[in-house]
Amino acid sequence: MTEASKFDNLPSAGGFKAINYVMSIARKVGTRKLTAAVRSKNACKACAFGTGGQRGGLHNEYSNRVEICNKNIQAQLSDNREPIPVEIFEQNSLSELRELSGKQLEDLGRLSHPLYKEAGADRYQIIDYKQALQLIADRMATSDPQRSFFYGSGRSSNEAAFILQLFARLYGCNHINNCSYYCHQASGVGLNATIGTGTATIQYGDLHRADLIFVFGANPASNHPRFVKVLLECRQRGGKVIIVNPAREAGLVRFASPANFKSMISGGGEVASHYVQPHVGGDVAFITGVAKWLLENDAIDSGFIAACCEGFDDYRHYLEQTDWDSIVRESGVDRDVIAEIGRVYQNSERAVMAWGMGLTHHYNGSENIEAVTALALLRGMIGGDGKGLLPLRGHSNVQGVSSVGLTPALKSQVFKA
Repeated sequence: MTEASKFDNLPSAGGFKAINYVMSIARKVGTRKLTAAVRSKNACKACAFGTGGQRGGLHNEYSNRVEICNKNIQAQLSDNREPIPVEIFEQNSLSELRELSGKQLEDLGRLSHPLYKEAGADRYQIIDYKQALQLIADRMATSDPQRSFFYGSGRSSNEAAFILQLFARLYGCNHINNCSYYCHQASGVGLNATIGTGTATIQYGDLHRADLIFVFGANPASNHPRFVKVLLECRQRGGKVIIVNPAREAGLVRFASPANFKSMISGGGEVASHYVQPHVGGDVAFITGVAKWLLENDAIDSGFIAACCEGFDDYRHYLEQTDWDSIVRESGVDRDVIAEIGRVYQNSERAVMAWGMGLTHHYNGSENIEAVTALALLRGMIGGDGKGLLPLRGHSNVQGVSSVGLTPALKSQVFKA
């Protein structure tokens, strides 16, 4: 573990840099157009920790406070750009377009017409929607449904996702999935295997009641900026924030919230109370060490385990048989550091465990999530106010599109709806 104070030389993330970025976007698309977009009664289409709803896109889900998030503004940018000029496709081959970076391609503008590439061609053709629909219908009529694939975005609406998966099944194909297959599929598998549901077990308000928040394998300062504000508020009310990440992320050490002028002029607030840097792939070993410490120090919730859990004897045997030398070697974390994290967790009454793709993008991604869940169950940190599990989703509606059936197999609840 490294105390956050050891990283004082790192620059603070957020602050005026984030505001300047928002202003640069506003200048590109026009302040009036951008303001209308972010104030609309819609959900932010960036991460799943977004703003939006019937109060408008600048409000959060918990209160009437206005929330400004640079990821929110960035997400609106593409929708508000001017259309890509027709000449771009007429004058540039695919080989030439391929040389552009992702940012350069985005800066060309937004698509306003369907594009079509014939087999063997090295150039897009601009066609109208009638032509596009006819091409799709003709190809589907002559194709084997089992050799097709239907893919949906985690930023899609529930209604569009439901219609797409229904269309695919009527066509005779269940090769259906959404973008979570590439990011949080391991979360769904691991959570279903342990608690029977692939969803988070908390509501937004629980984060404001937690006295301890773990963050495994995520960099919310870049990907979920509003979550960092939650972490800062946890610290301000005397809570602890434990970051578990092999990389030192400046925004997880100190962060200047653009919504707090005092925070910006002071250089930001300390995010992590404890910063643990295991080996890459050493998460299960580290979590096993914390669980073993809890067991050895009689710091588990035996009543909760007896009432709500199965298979504890096997898990206890696994912890007892795992030696400390192998835990330290495989995790890369000293035993006294593991013990310190165990003591912090022991003293917590309401803990939330959050994670990102630093846990899921491994060969053993599902096992990583099962380990986190087991650690929460050991102390009864699921099912009450201010406690539970939170996979940090990267797209605004990953959970929604999965729940309505944009997956290979339909859940039983879909048939009961």
